[in-house]
Amino acid sequence: MLSPMAKPDDLPPDQHKHLGFERFVFFSDAVFAIAITLLVLDLRLPNGGAAPFDLTPLIPKFVCFALSFYVIGRYWIVHHALFDRPQRCDSVLLNTNLAFLAGIAFLPFPTSVVVLAKADPGPVLFYCLSVAGVGLLMLALVLVATRPVVRPGATTGSRARAALNSAGPPLVFLIAAGVASARPKVALWILLLLIPISWASDGLGKRLEAMIESHK
Repeated sequence: MLSPMAKPDDLPPDQHKHLGFERFVFFSDAVFAIAITLLVLDLRLPNGGAAPFDLTPLIPKFVCFALSFYVIGRYWIVHHALFDRPQRCDSVLLNTNLAFLAGIAFLPFPTSVVVLAKADPGPVLFYCLSVAGVGLLMLALVLVATRPVVRPGATTGSRARAALNSAGPPLVFLIAAGVASARPKVALWILLLLIPISWASDGLGKRLEAMIESHK
């Protein structure tokens, strides 16, 4: 057991590495937890006085909440799978992870914008590009975290699978962003493709990994 007065430099190298990795994971999980909790703050009934109880006006808010919750939740699952065991954390990984977490922490804001505004091109485009940007940061984090220098034993096939699995969400949001300027309501419907495309990219990733590994 560690002494409460023990300093990081006094710890064995393996234990020091493990504690550093735990701080990395705990900090990341805390950011995810706070961001996903903040999403619910915009789910409030409109001020209607003595008006009958009606949740219909909240349906668009529920949809946006569900989409953002799914995106953050999926990214947490990918993040958890990436760092399910202790590994090295170099400066490139730490900085890339920090940039990605900044995107996660930012997501409640564009969600709030699109929830509180009408389905106009500006808010929808801002939301789609914001979430797509976080998806691209997730893809960058996957590529950085699966380098052999920080993840011994990582193969080309496993890296390709992880990258393809992370590419689905940003692809959907980039397509929606391209449609948002002319047809913002259609763009919001396109976002419903997020779940099937995510499942499809996962399946394709497994096949790609098997194909690459079989040709070695």
